[in-house]
Amino acid sequence: MQLATPDKTEGHNTMAESDCPLEVGFEAEHFANALDDCLGGPGSNQQKKERVLELVQRFYNHASERLDQLRHRGSGNLTDNEMDVDDAEDEMDPAATISQLRKWESELQTWDLLQRLATLRYPQTKSAAATGGLDAEIHSRKDDLWGSFVAQADRTAERKTVLEWLQHTATTGPAIDELIRDLQQNAERGQIIAHGCIHTRTALKLHKDLLGASRPLDPLAANVVQSLVTTDKAPLVSQLDPDAVTRQSRKLEPQDEFFERAIWVGCFQLLRRGCTLAEIQEWCAERTETWRAVSLSALPLAGTGDAVIQKEDAVSIALWRRMCFASARHAGTDEVESAVYGVLAGDIQSVEKVCKSWDDFMFMHYNALLRSQFDSYVLEQCQPEMSANIDQQFAVFDAVQYHGEESTAEKRLIKSLKVHKLTRGEASMPLKVLQAALITKETSQHFLQQGMVLARERGEVDTEPTNTEADTNGFVNGRDYDTLRVAVHVLIVLSTLDELDVSTSLSPTLEREPQTRAIQETVISSYVTLLRLAQYEELIPLYCSKMSIPRAYEVLSVNLRHLTDRDARLNQLELVQKSGLDVLRFVRMQPRLILSQLGNVEQKIGSRREPFRIIEAGPGSLKYGRLIKIDFFGEDPDAISEEEELLIRSLEWLLLVDEAWPDVFFVGVQVYKYFLGSSNPPSQQPKQLTVLTGTMRLNAARQLANRVTMSQVLQQRISPGGQEEADIAQVPDIDDAFWADQLEAIGDRQTSSRLLATQARIFRDLECLVKALDTMETIASLTELSREDPTAKRDFWNQVGNEVKNAKEYVEPMFKGWLLVDEDDGQCLQALRDTYLPETILAYIMAAWDPARQI
Repeated sequence: MQLATPDKTEGHNTMAESDCPLEVGFEAEHFANALDDCLGGPGSNQQKKERVLELVQRFYNHASERLDQLRHRGSGNLTDNEMDVDDAEDEMDPAATISQLRKWESELQTWDLLQRLATLRYPQTKSAAATGGLDAEIHSRKDDLWGSFVAQADRTAERKTVLEWLQHTATTGPAIDELIRDLQQNAERGQIIAHGCIHTRTALKLHKDLLGASRPLDPLAANVVQSLVTTDKAPLVSQLDPDAVTRQSRKLEPQDEFFERAIWVGCFQLLRRGCTLAEIQEWCAERTETWRAVSLSALPLAGTGDAVIQKEDAVSIALWRRMCFASARHAGTDEVESAVYGVLAGDIQSVEKVCKSWDDFMFMHYNALLRSQFDSYVLEQCQPEMSANIDQQFAVFDAVQYHGEESTAEKRLIKSLKVHKLTRGEASMPLKVLQAALITKETSQHFLQQGMVLARERGEVDTEPTNTEADTNGFVNGRDYDTLRVAVHVLIVLSTLDELDVSTSLSPTLEREPQTRAIQETVISSYVTLLRLAQYEELIPLYCSKMSIPRAYEVLSVNLRHLTDRDARLNQLELVQKSGLDVLRFVRMQPRLILSQLGNVEQKIGSRREPFRIIEAGPGSLKYGRLIKIDFFGEDPDAISEEEELLIRSLEWLLLVDEAWPDVFFVGVQVYKYFLGSSNPPSQQPKQLTVLTGTMRLNAARQLANRVTMSQVLQQRISPGGQEEADIAQVPDIDDAFWADQLEAIGDRQTSSRLLATQARIFRDLECLVKALDTMETIASLTELSREDPTAKRDFWNQVGNEVKNAKEYVEPMFKGWLLVDEDDGQCLQALRDTYLPETILAYIMAAWDPARQI
């Protein structure tokens, strides 16, 4: 599949768009500064890699700060600094604030995932990769079951890393106390969170007092069966040990059932968030439910602070997992209680019932995979007979077998979540799609599809999507600045790490095949376009420098050519050089792009247009002779097309670079030919051209002759003899040796001095033609005024005389071998001579003759 040339689509309406700045927030500048600081300095590959990882940390910190500010805004507790940032934004309604919160939460999660995976996949040392991020001291212990398990395979370390990320993302949600607040209120116990089932305990005490019993009540006794009931008339437990409800098949008081559910919700969230054993113990102890902490700590958690598990505990670990599985499937009285034991057992069926989000389902599956893998490893450490007995006598869920082929398990899991009724909406969100690509190591394919979506949106791809491209749902569009910003910086980080870590076995994010890479880099070029529309032009060279050559220069040219201020252009040239790009290649790219896109859009090749005539038809009068046509350039002197304006601007850019002044002549000649009537742009002109067939763009030629002149080149770049103003009539007297010296001064050993002299001569001749015609038009207008007002004063005719003198200066070279030079494109020059020379000389004679009669 082919991409259109950038000039055809990118920035097509650059002059119009620059008047409508896009609001992108201060993140654009913040991220660019961070990128420049981290990637711009010297150092070894290892040092640069460390800076890239620090860059991701900076992105994460920024997202975290923004998220905190939004949360504080909702609570009304903004600091002075936060107010400064906040004041720059419009007041948002609650719905908009919630949307912003979700957006920044997703971005924060993305940076967190990228940081964890990049640290693992691009380690500072090979040993760091092997440990999977475990504490080195713990891992070094050979008797540590968990540490040695994680270190045995890269896939295990990756799954542990993803699981840690999923646990950490859950901590950004509401606090556990907020999640159980309603349950706590329904428990009708005020601020009391401890002392267990106080309502049931009170009911049992009252019943025992009523019966005069001093020992625990027997639920099978006749005087107990009928009378021991809850306030809802359901059978009430007679004891308060943890197993009483399931053992007796009786209930707690309704208030205590809410309390019990609140405790189980809290336990599930402690596991879901990867809390450490100390945190779990503290939470349970506050509620005098320490026994639950013991239950939750039997298997290792994936979060930080994992305890060392001795190898001699292997049998106990294997058995405990199976007991948790049995409790999850058969013993729970509440789906949340079953889910808690399901998490500990690595089960799916029991946990799935409480999963609500993409993150929840991913946690469920990764937890099950990791614990199933660990179980297999644990059994390997047991005696063969013991392992066989455990397997035969106790059932357990095998998530590895459930998911099938190991190498593609993650991809199939992600795919299943795209169609699951509870997750398909969230799974199609752009940042979730990006997160999924990071997890499955499909970032290359992801950015290819993302680039295709953006390219098609921008009109750079004309074909319909193929089967592999059909699934474009979930990719960011070119108007979603914030999501595109995240995608661009993820792409830059990964591609930079790929370049720095040549020993990695990972497939590169940016493909080496040019066409594929060009599509992927559309992600960056789309972001550059947004920066231009937001008037952040100073950031554009930095991002273009992260693209391949020549695409970087193409995108740079398209997105900077709207600048017209000289100082702004000079500043951009400094930034281009600072970014590591070649300013000479940049300014040369601009005219090349535009000329390559110009075609014969007005006339068919071979068609003939009317001859060039600026003298009025018919016999002349005795007083005025034959008159020159009025306004033969056109009624509006500023009426030129956007393409014509951009061509002239491209020559102005060339003038700003010392080494590029020879290109002013080479390119200028091509542009003049196009403006003066070649039906094809110079790159497409036929070998034989004896008649000009294209549209004459005289206004554009006049603009060029006034804005990019031979005098500017001679004076500003060459300054022969130190003269204040160069005389373009003297160009023929400058020999090849002079041009050779000038080329040597700029270190140009490739350009032929003879060819440069030829092009300079042609440039001068064409400039003289246009300026001569311009003066003829002015004289024609003055003559018309004199005809309308015969009483014109002498000052008026002095002005006419001055114009005639100017015409003489410009016409003089036309009597001295005008366009008679040895050039490959001699046929085109001959056509220009045949078209313009007779009429121009005749008009000059008429102009000089008429004022001579009046002065």
